[in-house]
Amino acid sequence: MKNKTLFIGLAIATLTLAGCGNGGSNSKSTGPKSSSSAAPAKTFEVKIDDGNEVKTEQIELGAKITKPADPATPAGKAFYGWMNVKNGGQIWNFEDDTLGAVMSEVELKPLFVPAGQNGQVFEAELCPDVSEKIGKDGTPGMDGVTYSGGQKGLGLIGRDYYEEDGSHNEFDASGLYVRDTSGVARYATQEDLANPDVAPSVFGGFVHYNYEKGNTLTWELESDVAAENVTIFMRVSGEYGLTEPDQIFEGQGEDRVYEVYDDESFPVTVNGEPLKYGTQVIHNIVPKTFITFQDFFLGATVNLVAGKNTIQMKVDNKDTINGTIASTAPVVDCIKVYSSSQITWPNAKVSQMDKSDA
Repeated sequence: MKNKTLFIGLAIATLTLAGCGNGGSNSKSTGPKSSSSAAPAKTFEVKIDDGNEVKTEQIELGAKITKPADPATPAGKAFYGWMNVKNGGQIWNFEDDTLGAVMSEVELKPLFVPAGQNGQVFEAELCPDVSEKIGKDGTPGMDGVTYSGGQKGLGLIGRDYYEEDGSHNEFDASGLYVRDTSGVARYATQEDLANPDVAPSVFGGFVHYNYEKGNTLTWELESDVAAENVTIFMRVSGEYGLTEPDQIFEGQGEDRVYEVYDDESFPVTVNGEPLKYGTQVIHNIVPKTFITFQDFFLGATVNLVAGKNTIQMKVDNKDTINGTIASTAPVVDCIKVYSSSQITWPNAKVSQMDKSDA
């Protein structure tokens, strides 16, 4: 099986999830404003509702939220994490310094999922459609057009290299790869990461430049049996950060809050049925091009049929960012599927990680 499989008993597992939250305006800002000095420190109220009581604390911009104690777990459920209900199902990561900046609305509530589910990760960069191009015969596929020169096909695959000293940069893609002796990418092992001769060549992968209406990512997954109450997350990020830390967008009150999309402009479907996850905001991108990937719950549990199940993401808007790209969409790292069934991905790609399918 080509996908990385994580058999996780959620009732006993500790999951590391990247995330940050913002419940600000659902509309996009019109553009950046420059300031001669950094924005003054601000304090925001954070609500934490564990189902029994609501606690509030005042957090200064740039600080981290104190992680609360795990809530009481209902029978038959497992505690997954704290979800910011003000930001489209985003799972909060209390440990990440980069995403510590707090926006004007954060309300955290516990997310419970069925106990005993198996968690599996399916990387976006291994979707077969990434290797396709729209040809004269009208074959569908990825065809992104961006400010950087019209990336297409495998040009939409970003790679997240380790530094020469073996340290990883902040993008934190979920899948890490290394080339084997034949030049084909494979999943990196802990031994690879610990080997000073190998670690500098380890890289992560994701799909970006995904900014043309009609672009799709499709996972055709095989479930060994029918399964109910399946939980799905997508792990996403944003790009196009500003160049100066003191540049801000009007009405947002924070450095670089921009990429906004929802379940209509970026629909996600399971077997043709749309998931209603609301509006998601990717923020805090100054002064980088990317931010650490964040996990978002996709709004509701779903059912899988025995056999093939199709999960698809589609860019379905013509919004622009800074007047340079045709549509808005997140950078997609992977999807995470938690199910009582065993799931495989028969048509997952591997070699395109090195663009050898081009």
